[in-house]
Amino acid sequence: MKKKWISCQIVLNNIETDALIKNDYLKRKIAIAKETLDLDAIIIWPDNHKKNLALIQEVCSNFKIKTYLWYPVLADISAFQIKPEQSVEAFNGKPGHGKIGRWKKLGHVEEDFLFLCPNEEKYVMEVFKHYQKQLLEEGFDGVLLDRIRFPSPANGFETLFTCFCQACQDKFQKDYNEDLNHYRDKIKDLLQELKDMKIKDFSGYRNLSDVIIRNNLTKFYNFRENSIFQLTKMFADYAKQNGKTVGLNLFAPSIAYLSAQNYKLLSGICDWIKPMLYCHTAGPAGLPLEFSCFTEAIMNINPDLKEHKLIREISRILGVNLPGSINDILEKGVTENIIYQEIKQIQNYNLKEGVNIYPGLDSVQIRGISYVDKQILEKYLSLIFELNLKGMIMSWNLLKIPDENIKFVGDFLLKQ
Repeated sequence: MKKKWISCQIVLNNIETDALIKNDYLKRKIAIAKETLDLDAIIIWPDNHKKNLALIQEVCSNFKIKTYLWYPVLADISAFQIKPEQSVEAFNGKPGHGKIGRWKKLGHVEEDFLFLCPNEEKYVMEVFKHYQKQLLEEGFDGVLLDRIRFPSPANGFETLFTCFCQACQDKFQKDYNEDLNHYRDKIKDLLQELKDMKIKDFSGYRNLSDVIIRNNLTKFYNFRENSIFQLTKMFADYAKQNGKTVGLNLFAPSIAYLSAQNYKLLSGICDWIKPMLYCHTAGPAGLPLEFSCFTEAIMNINPDLKEHKLIREISRILGVNLPGSINDILEKGVTENIIYQEIKQIQNYNLKEGVNIYPGLDSVQIRGISYVDKQILEKYLSLIFELNLKGMIMSWNLLKIPDENIKFVGDFLLKQ
């Protein structure tokens, strides 16, 4: 059987170079991955500590492993501290995080997930200049563009209806010859509709976006998608012009549309896509957290809805059985079988020919966020082969992936 393309990601933030060198820690970790997985590439989160970057570049070069820059475009940029007032503006005029259903740990973890508006040229160009410099100076073979989206349910339900900043108002007027502010009232009407809904009203929905997107909001959501596409294209084009491979870090299809990521549109500007299919991660982009935040938000808006009945409807929409409560979704995770549903959905999008799909699978053990063991990995890998995918990315931080997980994946691949 043809070899699978295997990669992993690594985060070196706030780690002293001496700690990585001590006992050959970094070299040993990468050596295990190379020897057991025949690792093709490592995707590196940008680090202002140049010694760390130089060290990992040297180690990867010695092992003949390609290095890609893992670049967060609109949030958590290493060289640009985003203030709440600089972030996207919701329909209610408030910037920053929302309140309805938001992740309770938001603001208490290392990454703050405050999102710049893709249409705010002043800030975007500052980020772009930093990106240009880092991509070329550090000798990367390619780039994985991340945070190319608007906020997700984890940021609070209100942020699914962004952005209404002045830059967006000006661009919307130019593109559609219409006042964007008219959509503020349309969104308020939608929230009232959700407040009055009965559980039977959910029966006609076929995907999560149906819950919040009405015909009178289509233009607003198209505007959001185009804004993300145009921004991503600028970053992708620069990489390609300089001979770099371009990958995109996208949400799972079931929630991508909520954050304005259009797979078909974006596939036209990249070489490969990494859908984040994290079934056991209670953090942003993790399916358990995003599903639970979305569900909790609907219940906060409409307290008359019964939790177990709403989860039953969302399970039907997703095509898999979720655990019976919000807490159970977070603690037990989402069945790995959802990967089959998500990949099939991607395949039905009729993406640009030649664009590979390398699913990102959570493989880490981080207390309170994610715990993936051999049993979960076996289910993931079985689905990768059943779907005949060309590769995968062990996510999201090599330093947090236990050696036994790496070796298990390697052994599994050898048997195929």
